[in-house]
Amino acid sequence: MGLRRSKEAKPAKASKTQAQGSEWTAGRAFGQKAITAGLLVAVACGPLALVTAGIKGQARPAVAQVTGEQPLTAQQQSAGEHGAAFVAAWLSATRDDQGTLATYINPAAIGQLSATPWKYRDLAVVSVAKTDESDLMSVVVAANVEEFDMESESGLTFWPRRYFAVTVRVTDAGLSVVGLPAPVAAPAKEESAVRLAYGQTVLQTSSARQTVEAFLSAYLAGSGDVSRYVSPGSEISPITPAPYMTLTVSDVKSDVEPSDTPHTGSVVHVLATAEVTSASDQRLTTTYALTLTARDGRWETTSVDIAPLESVTTGAAPSPTPSR
Repeated sequence: MGLRRSKEAKPAKASKTQAQGSEWTAGRAFGQKAITAGLLVAVACGPLALVTAGIKGQARPAVAQVTGEQPLTAQQQSAGEHGAAFVAAWLSATRDDQGTLATYINPAAIGQLSATPWKYRDLAVVSVAKTDESDLMSVVVAANVEEFDMESESGLTFWPRRYFAVTVRVTDAGLSVVGLPAPVAAPAKEESAVRLAYGQTVLQTSSARQTVEAFLSAYLAGSGDVSRYVSPGSEISPITPAPYMTLTVSDVKSDVEPSDTPHTGSVVHVLATAEVTSASDQRLTTTYALTLTARDGRWETTSVDIAPLESVTTGAAPSPTPSR
């Protein structure tokens, strides 16, 4: 059903709880904000160009590879930010304007700098990994870099996503870079399909679907008070100001069939697909994983889950789904 934002809706108070994560910023020097890493993981990185001769280490394949999920320490976060700022300075430096490059390395060690800067955008830290038994950390930074389209006959450019490995030394005295950024291949794409737990189609006439539609309309489009559709104690606040004018829920699936007269405490997990439209008629299709809990015969939204619920094989313990 299509839902339109009410002009009379008042913004709710800001949420007291936020999804935890690490935000990477490379600072004002390079004018880009590194994107929050959804999953920050340890990787094995390629050998860096111009590495200081006295440093010893095992050879690594020249590709960003996922090896496991680890929480980041304060040192790793600092190393990631330092590495991102270095890549930005390295891309931006020219023979006539070295910018902030000298902050990280002697420009004379680079040789001939470019006559024009490399244009980049959406620079972000992909991963940080500590090198075994040393002060060195391997940082992978990604950015969309403007390049000439070799297949174009009219001089067109495009913006491929490029990855750069940087070695950062972290000591009590501070941070320093070792060598120059090394372009590496993108992380390998996981090809195996994920089996989700949402095997039931929730009908439009279902009270659970009506809760989903009303909640998302209030949450994304400012239509009504979001607290009317939220379980007591679940501090979920709408996005303010509301980014969309209209919202239409096109599909809702659940892990179990939700009853229209549920008992208090009953829980159902749903995956909702919604189409949203901005005030300037820009459109997006999005999906939301939600947990609904029954109270007094009706469904309420308990959490907006940061990951959908995976299907569990027989005999395996289900993995808890984090929420936001």
